[in-house]
Amino acid sequence: MAKRFKVLIDSYHLYHLPQMEPVAKLLIIDPNFDVYFSTSHNVDIEERELTLKIFDKNNWKYILGEDEEDRKKQIRKYDPDVFICGWSRYPIQDFCEPDTICCMIYHGIGIKPSYYRDHNKRLDIRFIEGSFREKQLRNYGVESDLELVGFAKIDPLFNGEIGTQREVLEQLGLDPAKKTILYAPTFYPSSFEIFGLKLTELTKGYNLIIKLHQWVYHKGNFAGMNFKKQQKLIKKIAERYPDVKIIKPEDYNITPLYRAADVMLTEASSTIYEIIALRKHVIICNFFKKRLSHQISEKRLFKRRLDINMKSDLYDFCYHINSPQELPEALDKCFNKPDPFIDIRNKYIDKMLYKLDGKTSKRIVEAIMKHLKNRSQDLKRN
Repeated sequence: MAKRFKVLIDSYHLYHLPQMEPVAKLLIIDPNFDVYFSTSHNVDIEERELTLKIFDKNNWKYILGEDEEDRKKQIRKYDPDVFICGWSRYPIQDFCEPDTICCMIYHGIGIKPSYYRDHNKRLDIRFIEGSFREKQLRNYGVESDLELVGFAKIDPLFNGEIGTQREVLEQLGLDPAKKTILYAPTFYPSSFEIFGLKLTELTKGYNLIIKLHQWVYHKGNFAGMNFKKQQKLIKKIAERYPDVKIIKPEDYNITPLYRAADVMLTEASSTIYEIIALRKHVIICNFFKKRLSHQISEKRLFKRRLDINMKSDLYDFCYHINSPQELPEALDKCFNKPDPFIDIRNKYIDKMLYKLDGKTSKRIVEAIMKHLKNRSQDLKRN
Protein backbone atom coordinates (compact mmCIF):
# COMPACT_ATOMS: atom_id res chain seq x y z
CA MET A 1 0.00 0.00 0.00
CA ALA A 2 1.26 3.48 -0.90
CA LYS A 3 2.27 5.83 1.87
CA ARG A 4 -0.53 7.85 3.46
CA PHE A 5 0.48 11.47 3.83
CA LYS A 6 -0.14 12.95 7.26
CA VAL A 7 -2.11 16.21 7.41
CA LEU A 8 -2.65 18.44 10.44
CA ILE A 9 -5.46 21.00 10.13
CA ASP A 10 -5.01 23.65 12.80
CA SER A 11 -8.21 25.59 13.45
CA TYR A 12 -6.56 28.03 15.85
CA HIS A 13 -9.91 29.81 16.30
CA LEU A 14 -13.29 28.26 15.69
CA TYR A 15 -14.13 30.86 13.04
CA HIS A 16 -11.20 29.56 10.96
CA LEU A 17 -12.88 26.18 10.57
CA PRO A 18 -15.56 27.00 7.93
CA GLN A 19 -12.88 27.94 5.40
CA MET A 20 -10.95 24.70 5.92
CA GLU A 21 -13.84 22.31 6.46
CA PRO A 22 -14.72 21.67 2.77
CA VAL A 23 -11.07 20.80 2.13
CA ALA A 24 -10.92 18.62 5.24
CA LYS A 25 -13.91 16.59 4.10
CA LEU A 26 -12.18 15.75 0.81
CA LEU A 27 -8.89 14.91 2.51
CA ILE A 28 -10.62 12.60 5.02
CA ILE A 29 -12.22 10.47 2.31
CA ASP A 30 -9.06 10.42 0.19
CA PRO A 31 -7.05 7.19 0.82
CA ASN A 32 -3.81 9.11 0.25
CA PHE A 33 -4.21 11.07 3.49
CA ASP A 34 -4.36 10.59 7.23
CA VAL A 35 -5.97 13.69 8.78
CA TYR A 36 -5.84 15.13 12.28
CA PHE A 37 -7.25 18.39 13.59
CA SER A 38 -6.13 20.68 16.37
CA THR A 39 -7.07 23.94 18.09
CA SER A 40 -5.17 26.33 20.31
CA HIS A 41 -5.01 26.57 24.09
CA ASN A 42 -4.50 30.33 23.69
CA VAL A 43 -8.21 30.98 23.17
CA ASP A 44 -11.06 31.31 25.65
CA ILE A 45 -11.90 27.98 27.23
CA GLU A 46 -15.54 28.16 26.03
CA GLU A 47 -14.37 28.56 22.44
CA ARG A 48 -11.90 25.68 22.73
CA GLU A 49 -14.47 23.36 24.31
CA LEU A 50 -17.01 24.18 21.59
CA THR A 51 -14.41 23.49 18.89
CA LEU A 52 -13.61 20.12 20.46
CA LYS A 53 -17.34 19.26 20.60
CA ILE A 54 -17.53 19.95 16.87
CA PHE A 55 -14.50 17.71 16.27
CA ASP A 56 -16.16 14.96 18.32
CA LYS A 57 -19.52 15.39 16.58
CA ASN A 58 -17.83 14.84 13.21
CA ASN A 59 -15.72 11.94 14.51
CA TRP A 60 -12.58 13.83 13.56
CA LYS A 61 -9.28 12.76 15.06
CA TYR A 62 -7.48 15.54 16.85
CA ILE A 63 -4.36 16.45 18.80
CA LEU A 64 -4.77 18.71 21.81
CA GLY A 65 -2.01 18.29 24.40
CA GLU A 66 -2.06 19.46 28.01
CA ASP A 67 -1.22 23.06 27.12
CA GLU A 68 0.06 25.01 24.11
CA GLU A 69 3.67 23.89 24.56
CA ASP A 70 2.61 20.27 24.84
CA ARG A 71 0.35 20.71 21.79
CA LYS A 72 3.39 21.81 19.79
CA LYS A 73 5.31 18.75 20.95
CA GLN A 74 2.45 16.38 20.14
CA ILE A 75 2.01 17.79 16.64
CA ARG A 76 5.75 17.62 15.97
CA LYS A 77 5.66 14.02 17.19
CA TYR A 78 2.86 13.31 14.71
CA ASP A 79 5.26 14.84 12.16
CA PRO A 80 2.73 15.97 9.54
CA ASP A 81 3.68 16.08 5.90
CA VAL A 82 1.26 18.99 5.55
CA PHE A 83 0.29 21.60 8.13
CA ILE A 84 -2.78 23.72 7.24
CA CYS A 85 -3.64 26.90 9.13
CA GLY A 86 -6.36 29.55 8.86
CA TRP A 87 -4.04 32.41 9.80
CA SER A 88 -0.32 32.63 10.55
CA ARG A 89 -0.15 35.11 13.44
CA TYR A 90 1.41 32.51 15.71
CA PRO A 91 4.71 30.60 15.56
CA ILE A 92 3.67 27.94 13.06
CA GLN A 93 7.35 27.03 12.68
CA ASP A 94 7.22 25.58 16.22
CA PHE A 95 4.62 23.02 15.15
CA CYS A 96 6.45 21.66 12.12
CA GLU A 97 9.69 20.07 11.08
CA PRO A 98 11.63 21.86 8.33
CA ASP A 99 10.39 19.48 5.62
CA THR A 100 6.70 19.87 6.53
CA ILE A 101 4.73 21.72 3.86
CA CYS A 102 3.00 24.62 5.61
CA CYS A 103 -0.15 25.92 3.93
CA MET A 104 -2.59 28.70 4.72
CA ILE A 105 -6.23 28.76 3.68
CA TYR A 106 -6.98 32.22 5.02
CA HIS A 107 -10.22 32.61 6.96
CA GLY A 108 -11.53 35.71 5.20
CA ILE A 109 -11.42 37.92 2.15
CA GLY A 110 -11.96 41.63 1.69
CA ILE A 111 -10.51 44.96 2.69
CA LYS A 112 -8.97 44.55 6.14
CA PRO A 113 -5.18 44.95 6.27
CA SER A 114 -4.82 41.60 8.05
CA TYR A 115 -5.85 39.84 4.85
CA TYR A 116 -2.56 40.76 3.23
CA ARG A 117 -0.32 41.56 6.21
CA ASP A 118 -0.83 38.16 7.81
CA HIS A 119 1.81 36.08 6.07
CA ASN A 120 4.34 34.13 8.13
CA LYS A 121 7.62 33.51 6.30
CA ARG A 122 7.39 29.83 7.25
CA LEU A 123 4.45 29.37 4.88
CA ASP A 124 5.26 27.35 1.78
CA ILE A 125 1.89 27.70 0.07
CA ARG A 126 -0.92 30.22 0.35
CA PHE A 127 -4.20 29.35 -1.34
CA ILE A 128 -5.60 32.48 -2.97
CA GLU A 129 -9.26 33.33 -3.46
CA GLY A 130 -8.91 35.71 -6.39
CA SER A 131 -6.63 37.59 -8.75
CA PHE A 132 -6.82 40.76 -6.64
CA ARG A 133 -5.26 39.06 -3.61
CA GLU A 134 -2.62 37.32 -5.72
CA LYS A 135 -1.45 40.64 -7.18
CA GLN A 136 -1.63 42.36 -3.79
CA LEU A 137 0.53 39.77 -2.05
CA ARG A 138 3.15 39.88 -4.78
CA ASN A 139 3.22 43.65 -4.51
CA TYR A 140 3.90 43.26 -0.79
CA GLY A 141 6.87 41.03 -1.51
CA VAL A 142 5.38 37.66 -0.53
CA GLU A 143 7.61 34.95 -1.95
CA SER A 144 5.66 31.82 -0.94
CA ASP A 145 3.95 29.77 -3.62
CA LEU A 146 0.53 31.27 -4.33
CA GLU A 147 -2.08 28.87 -5.65
CA LEU A 148 -5.02 30.67 -7.27
CA VAL A 149 -7.89 28.31 -6.45
CA GLY A 150 -10.94 30.25 -5.22
CA PHE A 151 -12.67 30.51 -1.86
CA ALA A 152 -13.28 27.09 -0.33
CA LYS A 153 -15.72 28.28 2.33
CA ILE A 154 -18.45 28.96 -0.24
CA ASP A 155 -18.03 25.72 -2.21
CA PRO A 156 -21.20 24.25 -0.60
CA LEU A 157 -23.25 27.04 -2.17
CA PHE A 158 -22.25 25.83 -5.63
CA ASN A 159 -21.81 22.06 -5.32
CA GLY A 160 -25.29 21.16 -4.06
CA GLU A 161 -24.42 20.61 -0.38
CA ILE A 162 -26.62 23.53 0.72
CA GLY A 163 -30.25 23.33 -0.34
CA THR A 164 -32.59 25.93 -1.80
CA GLN A 165 -33.53 29.13 -0.02
CA ARG A 166 -36.91 27.66 0.91
CA GLU A 167 -35.28 24.55 2.35
CA VAL A 168 -32.80 26.52 4.45
CA LEU A 169 -35.49 28.90 5.72
CA GLU A 170 -37.72 25.99 6.70
CA GLN A 171 -34.80 24.38 8.54
CA LEU A 172 -34.40 27.65 10.45
CA GLY A 173 -38.11 27.75 11.26
CA LEU A 174 -38.69 30.90 9.19
CA ASP A 175 -41.47 31.77 6.74
CA PRO A 176 -40.28 31.28 3.13
CA ALA A 177 -42.97 33.70 1.94
CA LYS A 178 -41.23 36.63 3.68
CA LYS A 179 -38.14 38.48 2.52
CA THR A 180 -35.19 37.66 4.74
CA ILE A 181 -32.58 39.98 6.23
CA LEU A 182 -29.29 38.55 7.50
CA TYR A 183 -27.67 40.87 10.03
CA ALA A 184 -24.03 39.84 10.40
CA PRO A 185 -22.10 42.59 12.19
CA THR A 186 -18.40 42.25 12.72
CA PHE A 187 -17.08 42.23 16.28
CA TYR A 188 -15.50 45.69 15.96
CA PRO A 189 -16.30 48.32 14.90
CA SER A 190 -19.92 47.16 15.19
CA SER A 191 -23.28 48.82 14.57
CA PHE A 192 -25.09 46.40 16.88
CA GLU A 193 -25.16 48.58 20.01
CA ILE A 194 -26.33 51.61 18.04
CA PHE A 195 -29.16 49.64 16.44
CA GLY A 196 -30.15 48.20 19.81
CA LEU A 197 -33.72 46.96 20.08
CA LYS A 198 -34.71 49.35 17.27
CA LEU A 199 -33.40 46.78 14.80
CA THR A 200 -36.39 44.53 15.45
CA GLU A 201 -38.85 47.40 14.89
CA LEU A 202 -37.12 48.58 11.73
CA THR A 203 -37.33 45.09 10.21
CA LYS A 204 -40.98 44.30 11.00
CA GLY A 205 -42.62 42.26 8.28
CA TYR A 206 -39.35 40.55 7.32
CA ASN A 207 -37.55 37.46 8.53
CA LEU A 208 -34.61 38.67 10.62
CA ILE A 209 -31.57 36.47 11.20
CA ILE A 210 -28.85 37.74 13.54
CA LYS A 211 -25.42 36.13 13.32
CA LEU A 212 -22.92 37.73 15.68
CA HIS A 213 -19.17 37.21 15.40
CA GLN A 214 -17.86 34.30 17.47
CA TRP A 215 -15.70 36.61 19.56
CA VAL A 216 -18.74 38.44 20.91
CA TYR A 217 -19.76 35.23 22.66
CA HIS A 218 -16.34 33.95 23.67
CA LYS A 219 -14.37 37.04 24.67
CA GLY A 220 -15.46 39.27 27.54
CA ASN A 221 -12.74 41.72 26.56
CA PHE A 222 -10.35 41.71 23.62
CA ALA A 223 -7.71 44.32 22.74
CA GLY A 224 -9.60 46.92 24.74
CA MET A 225 -12.95 45.99 23.17
CA ASN A 226 -15.60 44.90 25.67
CA PHE A 227 -18.42 42.74 24.32
CA LYS A 228 -20.60 42.51 27.46
CA LYS A 229 -23.10 45.07 26.16
CA GLN A 230 -23.50 43.13 22.91
CA GLN A 231 -23.99 39.93 24.90
CA LYS A 232 -26.72 41.57 27.02
CA LEU A 233 -28.40 43.03 23.96
CA ILE A 234 -28.62 39.74 22.07
CA LYS A 235 -30.06 38.13 25.20
CA LYS A 236 -32.75 40.83 25.41
CA ILE A 237 -33.69 40.35 21.76
CA ALA A 238 -33.96 36.60 22.27
CA GLU A 239 -36.25 37.09 25.28
CA ARG A 240 -38.51 39.77 23.80
CA TYR A 241 -38.64 38.79 20.13
CA PRO A 242 -39.00 35.02 19.70
CA ASP A 243 -39.64 35.41 15.95
CA VAL A 244 -36.12 36.74 15.41
CA LYS A 245 -33.76 33.92 14.49
CA ILE A 246 -30.60 34.28 16.57
CA ILE A 247 -27.78 32.03 15.47
CA LYS A 248 -26.07 30.36 18.40
CA PRO A 249 -22.27 30.01 18.71
CA GLU A 250 -22.39 26.28 17.96
CA ASP A 251 -23.82 27.14 14.51
CA TYR A 252 -20.43 28.54 13.63
CA ASN A 253 -20.67 28.50 9.83
CA ILE A 254 -22.47 31.46 8.24
CA THR A 255 -22.42 30.00 4.73
CA PRO A 256 -25.93 28.40 4.73
CA LEU A 257 -27.35 31.74 5.87
CA TYR A 258 -26.20 33.36 2.64
CA ARG A 259 -28.63 31.07 0.84
CA ALA A 260 -31.43 31.96 3.27
CA ALA A 261 -30.98 35.72 2.97
CA ASP A 262 -32.34 38.11 0.38
CA VAL A 263 -30.15 40.92 1.69
CA MET A 264 -27.30 41.17 4.19
CA LEU A 265 -26.72 43.97 6.68
CA THR A 266 -23.19 44.44 8.03
CA GLU A 267 -20.18 46.77 8.27
CA ALA A 268 -16.73 46.34 6.70
CA SER A 269 -16.63 42.56 6.77
CA SER A 270 -15.35 39.70 4.65
CA THR A 271 -18.95 38.48 4.49
CA ILE A 272 -19.61 41.23 1.92
CA TYR A 273 -17.36 39.49 -0.58
CA GLU A 274 -18.80 36.09 0.24
CA ILE A 275 -22.51 36.80 -0.20
CA ILE A 276 -22.02 38.76 -3.43
CA ALA A 277 -21.00 35.44 -4.97
CA LEU A 278 -24.77 34.83 -4.94
CA ARG A 279 -25.33 38.31 -6.41
CA LYS A 280 -27.39 39.45 -3.43
CA HIS A 281 -27.71 42.95 -2.06
CA VAL A 282 -25.58 44.22 0.83
CA ILE A 283 -26.40 47.18 3.07
CA ILE A 284 -23.40 48.61 4.91
CA CYS A 285 -23.83 50.43 8.21
CA ASN A 286 -21.62 53.51 8.38
CA PHE A 287 -22.24 53.95 12.10
CA PHE A 288 -20.32 52.13 14.81
CA LYS A 289 -19.80 51.99 18.53
CA LYS A 290 -16.13 53.03 18.67
CA ARG A 291 -13.49 53.07 21.37
CA LEU A 292 -12.58 56.51 22.69
CA SER A 293 -9.18 56.45 20.98
CA HIS A 294 -10.87 55.74 17.64
CA GLN A 295 -13.44 58.48 18.23
CA ILE A 296 -10.55 60.90 18.66
CA SER A 297 -8.62 59.65 15.63
CA GLU A 298 -10.39 57.72 12.88
CA LYS A 299 -7.01 57.12 11.22
CA ARG A 300 -6.10 54.77 14.09
CA LEU A 301 -9.22 52.75 13.33
CA PHE A 302 -8.32 52.40 9.67
CA LYS A 303 -4.74 51.51 10.51
CA ARG A 304 -5.78 48.67 12.79
CA ARG A 305 -9.03 47.38 11.30
CA LEU A 306 -9.69 48.76 7.81
CA ASP A 307 -7.85 49.57 4.62
CA ILE A 308 -8.48 53.28 4.05
CA ASN A 309 -7.46 52.94 0.39
CA MET A 310 -10.32 50.53 -0.29
CA LYS A 311 -13.06 52.01 1.91
CA SER A 312 -14.48 54.10 -0.93
CA ASP A 313 -14.65 51.04 -3.19
CA LEU A 314 -17.40 49.60 -1.02
CA TYR A 315 -19.71 52.35 -2.23
CA ASP A 316 -19.59 50.91 -5.71
CA PHE A 317 -21.77 47.85 -5.22
CA CYS A 318 -23.47 48.21 -1.80
CA TYR A 319 -26.17 50.41 -0.34
CA HIS A 320 -24.99 52.49 2.62
CA ILE A 321 -26.87 53.86 5.60
CA ASN A 322 -25.59 56.46 8.06
CA SER A 323 -28.14 55.86 10.81
CA PRO A 324 -30.56 53.08 11.84
CA GLN A 325 -33.52 55.19 10.66
CA GLU A 326 -32.31 54.90 7.05
CA LEU A 327 -32.68 51.11 7.01
CA PRO A 328 -36.35 50.91 5.81
CA GLU A 329 -35.60 53.08 2.77
CA ALA A 330 -32.54 50.96 1.91
CA LEU A 331 -34.60 47.78 2.21
CA ASP A 332 -37.23 49.26 -0.09
CA LYS A 333 -34.52 49.92 -2.69
CA CYS A 334 -33.26 46.35 -2.39
CA PHE A 335 -36.66 44.74 -2.83
CA ASN A 336 -38.66 47.17 -4.95
CA LYS A 337 -36.25 49.10 -7.18
CA PRO A 338 -34.11 48.06 -10.18
CA ASP A 339 -30.71 46.75 -9.17
CA PRO A 340 -28.13 49.46 -10.02
CA PHE A 341 -25.13 47.33 -9.03
CA ILE A 342 -25.27 44.40 -11.46
CA ASP A 343 -22.27 45.32 -13.59
CA ILE A 344 -20.01 46.62 -10.82
CA ARG A 345 -20.89 43.64 -8.59
CA ASN A 346 -19.93 41.26 -11.38
CA LYS A 347 -16.65 43.14 -11.75
CA TYR A 348 -15.85 42.60 -8.08
CA ILE A 349 -16.87 38.95 -8.24
CA ASP A 350 -14.37 38.44 -11.07
CA LYS A 351 -11.72 40.36 -9.15
CA MET A 352 -12.15 38.83 -5.69
CA LEU A 353 -13.47 35.32 -6.36
CA TYR A 354 -11.95 32.77 -8.72
CA LYS A 355 -14.23 30.16 -10.37
CA LEU A 356 -17.54 29.89 -8.54
CA ASP A 357 -17.92 26.24 -9.49
CA GLY A 358 -17.91 24.51 -6.11
CA LYS A 359 -14.54 22.92 -6.86
CA THR A 360 -12.13 25.13 -4.92
CA SER A 361 -11.58 22.40 -2.32
CA LYS A 362 -10.78 19.91 -5.06
CA ARG A 363 -8.22 22.28 -6.54
CA ILE A 364 -6.63 22.72 -3.08
CA VAL A 365 -6.32 18.97 -2.54
CA GLU A 366 -4.84 18.54 -6.02
CA ALA A 367 -2.33 21.34 -5.32
CA ILE A 368 -1.34 19.74 -2.00
CA MET A 369 -0.71 16.43 -3.74
CA LYS A 370 1.33 18.17 -6.44
CA HIS A 371 3.55 19.82 -3.84
CA LEU A 372 3.96 16.55 -1.95
CA LYS A 373 5.07 14.77 -5.11
CA ASN A 374 7.49 17.57 -5.92
CA ARG A 375 8.90 17.36 -2.41
CA SER A 376 9.37 13.59 -2.72
CA GLN A 377 11.21 14.02 -6.01
CA ASP A 378 13.45 16.70 -4.47
CA LEU A 379 14.29 14.41 -1.55
CA LYS A 380 15.16 11.56 -3.92
CA ARG A 381 17.48 13.80 -5.93
CA ASN A 382 19.22 14.94 -2.76
